[in-house]
Amino acid sequence: MSEATALLRLQEIDLELMRSKKVAQDLPQRAKVDAARAAVKKVMGELTKILGQRKDIEIELQDLEEDKVYFADKVTEIQKSVSDGTYRDAQNFEAALATLAKRIEKAEFDSNALLGQLETVERAEKNARDLVAKLEAEEKAQSDSFKTDVESIRAHVSELAKEREGVVAQISAQNLATYDAACKRFGGIAVETLVGNRPSVCRVALQPSSYTDIRRSNAEVTTCPYCKRMLVISKEDQS
Repeated sequence: MSEATALLRLQEIDLELMRSKKVAQDLPQRAKVDAARAAVKKVMGELTKILGQRKDIEIELQDLEEDKVYFADKVTEIQKSVSDGTYRDAQNFEAALATLAKRIEKAEFDSNALLGQLETVERAEKNARDLVAKLEAEEKAQSDSFKTDVESIRAHVSELAKEREGVVAQISAQNLATYDAACKRFGGIAVETLVGNRPSVCRVALQPSSYTDIRRSNAEVTTCPYCKRMLVISKEDQS
């Protein structure tokens, strides 16, 4: 491989490395993973609130059940005291039972209302958990896909880097330094070829005198008089 050919190949490799880096940075799975994680965090926040609501309802239901048991025990106690003659205020027997019955009825009514609320909350909890599972599955799928693509890009970059070492070894230190400086200046497009009498990048036609001088120099690599990039001259251009 001639030095001129090595320079052109070096530029191809470096441009491909730049493209690979850009592709890795712009992989769509990255944004999808972030979106899924953010969504999971948001749903988990809502789920925490739902669990708090369910706990409050369950505590209220437990309290009501205890009230119903207490009122039922009081009814039994009054009925027993009347039957064995120990209930002192027999005149208020019916009123006491009626009051207890109302309290039991209210506790039952409140329990039914809370059971309806509990059903709604439990349904919301199930939906939230299902959504979290779905989002976590999506996050894993996108994360796995991202890792696969990144590994593929890394393998490609590794091959290019290995080839680059061999190509660089065929370029003189002076030309390599010129190439590196031109890469920084021109964003990676450091080398151009001569197509007829026009450099392939800047496309400004060489003056006849410049073209003649280049042909006579027999150099494979020179500098474009216009854009100052490295200009590769093929043997056909020199014939």
